[in-house]
Amino acid sequence: MAKYGGGVDADEFFEDWAVLFEGFQRRAAFNRYADLTEHVRAGLEYACRLHGIKGNAAEDVKIYTDLQDQVEPFPDVVAAFERQRALGVKVLIFSDVETRFIQSYVSKLHPFTPDFVGSSEMARIHKPNPRVYQWVLREVGLQPRDVLYCAAPQFDIQGALAAGIKAAWLRRPRGRLGRRNATFEAGDVPADYEVEDLHELTRIIEANRTTTINAEHAEHAK
Repeated sequence: MAKYGGGVDADEFFEDWAVLFEGFQRRAAFNRYADLTEHVRAGLEYACRLHGIKGNAAEDVKIYTDLQDQVEPFPDVVAAFERQRALGVKVLIFSDVETRFIQSYVSKLHPFTPDFVGSSEMARIHKPNPRVYQWVLREVGLQPRDVLYCAAPQFDIQGALAAGIKAAWLRRPRGRLGRRNATFEAGDVPADYEVEDLHELTRIIEANRTTTINAEHAEHAK
């Protein structure tokens, strides 16, 4: 934060920016669509005003967008996805970030290729509006009962649950969305599951698949 002056606390500025950015994003979920980068810019402008600093939001947003190519998957992601595929399930990836960014993220999963990759930019609706989850279901030809949704932000979980989809709350031990910072708000609906990584999610999928197969075998045996 040296460019903004020594009186600005970096952690405090970041938290204020994050809250403002998320506020713009969630408001847009039920209003006119705008790219996520636009919400990043608006949040930066308001955070700079809040702290009385003369930031250049356009310049800082370019830093943010340039850094997207450096985003790497968590170590468990590819192995977990490959195991899920081996169990016979489809792996769907959907994000609020612009299409070009999610495509960059997915390219880092090589050699794994998801069954579907989508973005709010494609749907023209932001999370957590239930309509955007329903859009994904229509795109892939699935029903809510066919899907187990996994996400870290609690508002994302609430949107999926509102769309009638079972959800697993991903609470990694570290990071801003990790277990220490992730909390329910008043009125939130509890997730169906909580996991610390995608290997835990895979074990849940495997257990549910085994239960379903056993139930089908029992039905055929009647």
